[in-house]
Amino acid sequence: MNNSDKTIILIPARIGSTRLPKKPLLKIDGKEMVLKVWENAQMSNADLVMVATDSIEIAEVLKKNNAKYFITQNTHISGTDRIHEALEAIDPEKNYKYVVNLQGDIPNIKSSIIDKGLEKIKSTDADILTYARKIENQKDILNPNIVKIATNVKDRNNIEAIYFSRSPIPHGAKVYLEHIGVYIYKREALDKFTSIEQSTLEKEERLEQLRAIQNSLKINLIIIDDKIISIDTLDDVERLMEAQKGQD
Repeated sequence: MNNSDKTIILIPARIGSTRLPKKPLLKIDGKEMVLKVWENAQMSNADLVMVATDSIEIAEVLKKNNAKYFITQNTHISGTDRIHEALEAIDPEKNYKYVVNLQGDIPNIKSSIIDKGLEKIKSTDADILTYARKIENQKDILNPNIVKIATNVKDRNNIEAIYFSRSPIPHGAKVYLEHIGVYIYKREALDKFTSIEQSTLEKEERLEQLRAIQNSLKINLIIIDDKIISIDTLDDVERLMEAQKGQD
């Protein structure tokens, strides 16, 4: 294996969302959402940014805008399985040591946030890094589309995620954490994750990161203040517009 510190960002984008059909092509500020995510990722310090999609329609939009992409099978059960197919095809010699799974439905992600993780993954003992922020209102705590996290805080730089849920956890917490859909994997951890069958909790919660936890892969958190909005419904588009107004 090549011991380089090269990093790659892969953006999974499937066409068949049930809650929001053709979600990656939803226009945000006049531009397809998947394209906005790709452009933001392009400004990061990663060595390569590519979209992994099962859709010719999405690929055509990316091609028209000179964005790199890879066409995957349409049978994957998670975004991480999708990016792994792309990674194995474009990098069989494992030159990329760190792999970012950047969800294609977070159009207001900043490159500076991605770079925080790219820097930290090189010094952490965790297998996977992901992001979280404090939830600011009760409505979001009760929203099943906003994923909450239970943690084991060893110190401010070592916060381990021990469970993710669509329910409010921990029950009675003074502060709830919202999960942000960006994962940074050490290559060997990604290989292990995708070699394992879906776990029971993953199926029940419909959260792929629980497969990692049930199979003893350590996930650490980076806490951020930025309000990153994941677009799953049209209500989320309204939340995004409100968040952008607040930043104006």
